[in-house]
Amino acid sequence: MKSGLEKTDRYDLLKIIAIYAIFSCLWIYCSDTILGLIITDPATLVRISVFKGFFFVVITGALLYQLISRYLLESRQLKEVIKNRDMLFSLLYEGMMDAFASVDMTGRILQYNEVFRTMLGYEAEELRSKTYEELTPEKWHSLERKIIDEQVIPRGYSDIYEKEYRRKDGTIFPIELRAQLVRDDQGNPFAMWAIIHDITERKRVQDTLSQKSRQLEKLNQSLEKRVAETVIELSQRNQMLFQQSRLAAMGEMVNNIAHQWRQPLNNVGLIIQNLQIAQESGEISGEEFDWEVANAMQIIHHMSVTIDDFRNFFRQDKEKRVFSVAKAVQLAVGLIDAALKNSYITTELHLDPDVTAVGYKNEYSQVLLNIISNAKDVLLERHVHEPRITIQAFRDNDLSVVTVHDNGGGIDESLCNKIFDPYFTTKGPDKGTGIGLYMSKVIIEKNMAGKLTALNHRDGAEFRIELPAGFSQNVCQSD
Repeated sequence: MKSGLEKTDRYDLLKIIAIYAIFSCLWIYCSDTILGLIITDPATLVRISVFKGFFFVVITGALLYQLISRYLLESRQLKEVIKNRDMLFSLLYEGMMDAFASVDMTGRILQYNEVFRTMLGYEAEELRSKTYEELTPEKWHSLERKIIDEQVIPRGYSDIYEKEYRRKDGTIFPIELRAQLVRDDQGNPFAMWAIIHDITERKRVQDTLSQKSRQLEKLNQSLEKRVAETVIELSQRNQMLFQQSRLAAMGEMVNNIAHQWRQPLNNVGLIIQNLQIAQESGEISGEEFDWEVANAMQIIHHMSVTIDDFRNFFRQDKEKRVFSVAKAVQLAVGLIDAALKNSYITTELHLDPDVTAVGYKNEYSQVLLNIISNAKDVLLERHVHEPRITIQAFRDNDLSVVTVHDNGGGIDESLCNKIFDPYFTTKGPDKGTGIGLYMSKVIIEKNMAGKLTALNHRDGAEFRIELPAGFSQNVCQSD
């Protein structure tokens, strides 16, 4: 600003001198020429020339006074504007929350605010003898020179960038700034300025976040490992529970076989006993003997078929199939029918023969058998008068549905949410493992994408099994 003002002053002074010189030359030349033509008397010409000189001094003095007064007025106004601008500028950068500094093109510090001085810990006079490179650790010098050469000078400003400053006490701290270029009237760079922001706290937060992120990543890796281990453990546990459930069901089957065979064995025993008595008394013919033997063999064949049914019942299906729900229900009921009749429990079947489901038929029948067996135990335990189990099979939109309802008084409300939990049982430790219903739910919902629920309905509990109905391109057809 100083060099620009001096040029303006010189221009104004030269303008005044030029006006004065032109006016003087024109006045002297014109007046002398005119007077020489008009007046011939030398004495008169001298007197008039003296008067003309006084008049010239007055006129030129007045003219100079006007020009100089105007110049001084404009100068005072310009100085006032500059003073006000400098004051506003000073208030602006001194009142900023961030640091401000300007440097010449050699890096020497020209101006700065109190925030900048406090940030670096120098006294005012100390800063004026410093360059920005002296305040910057050496590792940043080449980068900053590159930014000035490639960004600041070509386009007038830099991108926001980060670097470090060194305080008077030697401590290093991070800052963020954007450099701006200042050009003179001829467009030549002569200074740079920047607003500097101390980002120590931000860096601390970023470091903390990075540390937390690393810890979180390690925790996630640990959790992933633990989850994988837990999944394997749960899979092994479910497999163990499934095996326990099968063993418990097989134990139940042994009991059912005993019920199924008790009457046939009694009949075979009576036949053998009758044959022995008849032979000893000689009262049996060969034809009668053959008939009794054939009768005994028929009973034994029926018992053999029963064994095959039980063996096939526990054979696992390898793939999903479309099966008849009615036949699956009849298979399960047939295996426990003798035990139900022996306990005087009435079984009512209302089965739609056209209902089919997609899944594993044997596992489905095992679930039904487990639910029916539980209903039998409840009816016997509670000594229900006229015990009854009602089984229905029907289609509900795209679902095949089977309900098993008993009249045993229902499930205690406080236990409704627990009956499908593993190892939960209301029976004594010698009567139940508590894994039957849990595994039944796993089989229906996890293995066959169905749904198994229980609720209290009328005079007892009702279990509801839902499976996708109909045919599927990805399954085989059976029955």
